[in-house]
Amino acid sequence: MSTRTNLFSWKTWILCCTLLSSVLFVPRSARATVEMARKESRACQYCHVSNSPGFKDDKTGLQEPTTLNERGKYYLAHHLSFEGYVAPRVTVKPSPALFHFVWGEVFSDPVRRIAVADVTGDKTPRLVMLSEVAGNKEASTLTVRKWDGKTFATEFTADVKAPADKLEVGRFAGENKPAVIVTGDALFVWNGTTFARKPSARPLPLFGSTRLKNGEERLLLAASPTEDVMAYRVNPDAGGTDWLVDGMTAPNSSEVRWGTMNATPDFFEKMGLQPPLSAGGLIGLWDARQNGTQLLYYPKVDADFDIQPDPKDPSKPKIQYKGHAASYLIFRDPTTSSGPEVWSTPRLNGFVYDVARQDPKDGKPGLLILGSEAPDGKSRVLYFFAPVKE
Repeated sequence: MSTRTNLFSWKTWILCCTLLSSVLFVPRSARATVEMARKESRACQYCHVSNSPGFKDDKTGLQEPTTLNERGKYYLAHHLSFEGYVAPRVTVKPSPALFHFVWGEVFSDPVRRIAVADVTGDKTPRLVMLSEVAGNKEASTLTVRKWDGKTFATEFTADVKAPADKLEVGRFAGENKPAVIVTGDALFVWNGTTFARKPSARPLPLFGSTRLKNGEERLLLAASPTEDVMAYRVNPDAGGTDWLVDGMTAPNSSEVRWGTMNATPDFFEKMGLQPPLSAGGLIGLWDARQNGTQLLYYPKVDADFDIQPDPKDPSKPKIQYKGHAASYLIFRDPTTSSGPEVWSTPRLNGFVYDVARQDPKDGKPGLLILGSEAPDGKSRVLYFFAPVKE
């Protein structure tokens, strides 16, 4: 029987992020080459609050706002001139780098989600991947791979009757047991020979996973944007399809070592997040420095766009989205709405799809990113970044 706790829900923490999202989402670089940007020798986002003003995601239909910041308002109010403008002086102490790039690996499979964990109990990490199936959004392919010193050798594959964006892997069965694999339709558990499949009675609304400070890992499920996010453990020995156990309202950020959330931008928006923070479909909390301080991370799109005077009203800007330029994974302090990014990856040419916190080659801690090779490319790339030693 499910139980509830008096902890703040995970959704509460998400909604708190909306208070920061408008100021946290500061653009990283400019791609625009319009006359106003050329004239002032400044990035177009110098005058805007969003990451990519006017950017419209063709998949979701969401469009980022074209709201001007204080600099932009001054520029517009003074007849497209910065004459007399005095920028506020801000002294910022630079943060030390978190990670440095170590290796990259290209995959031809259209991988959508990844995880790294000891899923067999032999103390060796496996790379778990869930890939899209061409022409069928309600099906995917599960693959378990092991690094053999030269390549990621395939050890197991299975057909999954659920979308490729639904995958969670963790020690949901207990800290002293191997990690288990959960897809949108089933639980996969190592039985000593292979990964036994235990189906779910209904499609699982997988939302993410978290590790509590007491070491317990839980699976996060969200049936709808307006309901509480629930956290479950898994009982692999349960009969039938009732292997989700000990349900509770998901804990708040102060109770966890790390947590990840994966959903469509539309789902995040309906939960209360503004488009800039929700646009990447991935949000996480992680004590990346291992010093007890949580950091917020999320993907950020660097779009290519032009800005021109609106033909209907020359005093207002008209922004035209030209295309996806690059992506970055951003780390920030979630407790403050001011200050710079704590750390960001270098420019990644494609989209950021998923993140793991371990090297699948040797199991050491680090940042593993799954991305597309190019915005319109079908290949996938794994980027691994090792922690920087202070």
